[in-house]
Amino acid sequence: LSIVHVLTFANALRGNFFWEQFLIEPLIFILWSFVAVALVLWGRGVFCGWLCPFGALQELLWAVERKLRLPSVTIPFAIHERLRAIKFLVFLGLLAVSLGSMTQAYELAEVEPFKTVIVLRFDHATMFVVYALLILTVSLFIQRVFCRYLCPLGASLALPARLKQFDWLKRRWQCGQRCHTCAVTCPVQAIQTSGEIHPGECIYCLRCQINYFDDGVCPPLIERRRRAEAREAAADRARGNIPAH
Repeated sequence: LSIVHVLTFANALRGNFFWEQFLIEPLIFILWSFVAVALVLWGRGVFCGWLCPFGALQELLWAVERKLRLPSVTIPFAIHERLRAIKFLVFLGLLAVSLGSMTQAYELAEVEPFKTVIVLRFDHATMFVVYALLILTVSLFIQRVFCRYLCPLGASLALPARLKQFDWLKRRWQCGQRCHTCAVTCPVQAIQTSGEIHPGECIYCLRCQINYFDDGVCPPLIERRRRAEAREAAADRARGNIPAH
């Protein structure tokens, strides 16, 4: 999927809307239909986290970084909060241009490196290849840097993601107050300082859910396990003190 599809849909709503223009590519139409339903139920993460091939490529590069033990860069949360606004500005800029000229908007949509990397396999103009390689190189040091700060498609999905109807990801009242484990391990810094998960940024990697159920990682569960172990130990001692008949 591409921001081009979003711009085409937005412009179709302004003029004469015909389903035929979207049914030219049935598989793309089916995929968009699924993403639309997923946005309502789960949010942006279903596509961005599970289906986007460029996101997957960035994850593979990050795995290479971990394997080679290259230095990684962690963006301070206050700076991250400001940088993530860039993708919304890119999206709104493309949308504004598309209102005047779809042709020019299609050209500017090359800000997405998907076409260069995935579709054309780097068989593109030099400037676009250099741009794509630069993003992929930075992805070795900053996890999912394009998704987090530049992707106009991600921005367009993040806006309706706030309207999702169900909150599937479990949280405890201690999250953000007594514990920040999930915030530290979140690959896209989608967990706020309050402990809440930002629906427009979450990619459904589910690492926070792994932590949620792990009594060796989650502090409330660790405390609960230790209390249970202490009670069992006390019961064992008590049973040991009872004289045999």
